[in-house]
Amino acid sequence: MTDKSIFGLVCAGGGAHGAYQVGVLKYIHEKFCSGSRSPFQIFAGTSCGALNTTFYAAQSFDAFQSRLLLEELWLNFHVPAYHGSLFKNVLFSIYKKCRKRDSENKTTWSVLDPKAMLETIQKGFRRENLDRALNQGSTRGVALSATELLSGQTCWFQEGAGATSWSLFHSVGVIDRITHAHLAASCSVPIFLPPVKIGDRYFLDGSVNLDRPLSAAIHMGATRVLSISTDKPFPDALPDYPPQFQPRFSDAIRLLLNRLSRDAAPDEAAEIEMFNRFYNALSRREKHLRDESPLPLFHEEALPSHYRPTEIYLLVPSRRIRQGSPFYEWPQGKISSGEAVSHKRSRFMFHKKFIREMIDFGYQDARLQREELEKFFSPPKKRKYWSIFSRRIRPAVQAEGG
Repeated sequence: MTDKSIFGLVCAGGGAHGAYQVGVLKYIHEKFCSGSRSPFQIFAGTSCGALNTTFYAAQSFDAFQSRLLLEELWLNFHVPAYHGSLFKNVLFSIYKKCRKRDSENKTTWSVLDPKAMLETIQKGFRRENLDRALNQGSTRGVALSATELLSGQTCWFQEGAGATSWSLFHSVGVIDRITHAHLAASCSVPIFLPPVKIGDRYFLDGSVNLDRPLSAAIHMGATRVLSISTDKPFPDALPDYPPQFQPRFSDAIRLLLNRLSRDAAPDEAAEIEMFNRFYNALSRREKHLRDESPLPLFHEEALPSHYRPTEIYLLVPSRRIRQGSPFYEWPQGKISSGEAVSHKRSRFMFHKKFIREMIDFGYQDARLQREELEKFFSPPKKRKYWSIFSRRIRPAVQAEGG
């Protein structure tokens, strides 16, 4: 790791659960800002996480003062239709569709009206502020993901000094000027919100087929990445079904929605940790012989001798989030009678009380992890040895490898 770390922020999707990230970022920018600047220089996100990351990417030159503005933005995002009965929303959408003339029925049908989401995006993302942050250098790169409608391919729209074009793992990196349309596309949950046209193509929620959520931040140059999830992963053990359990249609819908909001960052972080160890084992002796610039993971020309290790810190909620009892945990992987089907979806709970609870939850989780965050933002400096000591430790390394 280099002495000068480049900090990256990655935020996953999750609908109203994105308010948890707001609380975490509020604490971080309250305690770890360098002056008024954000400690992060690289920003990447998807869906609601894209809204949070682009907000701070545009406000990185004055993130300390802006930490309360994002909280206010989320608290004012109160749309009753977004947390009402799904069945009623579907019927109302069909009714409005039938009322339109044939000439007006060419638009894509969706359960929810995108107007409220678009208004929130316009309030939260100021293009002139992002231009200022990029010009001043407080933001080195910003990226958000969206899913191309016909191919299902993940597209990372990038902007900044670290932005490069790439194609890897069924995803592509595209250099583009970030606009409100890009954010709207990243947040457009299939069926619930309509696709968004960018250029000559249509795009949907970036979480649909996202398997490498950390890739864009790493490609843009981040050497230390903080990834914030929006829900605690399910237990490793499969749940035990109660005797009277019967599968319902809502269980299948819930399964699909959970797939949309799945955070693949832990899987990718495990892969990166494996490659970091592989790099340390192979290049410990010969890396000082080459004078080459480090390259990101999976680069086509990357070799162990000049691969750039990336440190990943995963921050996930300490408890699972559910409506009614927002902080719900499976007891030893078991589901109580009726629990699997009784709770409603909380990812569309854009209700002020629920958002307030989520923000406070994220703030408290970050506060409890203050020591780990301090280590993340204050990495140990790389030790330097005189050449005589370097020669002395070489036999030990060789013996260890043999």
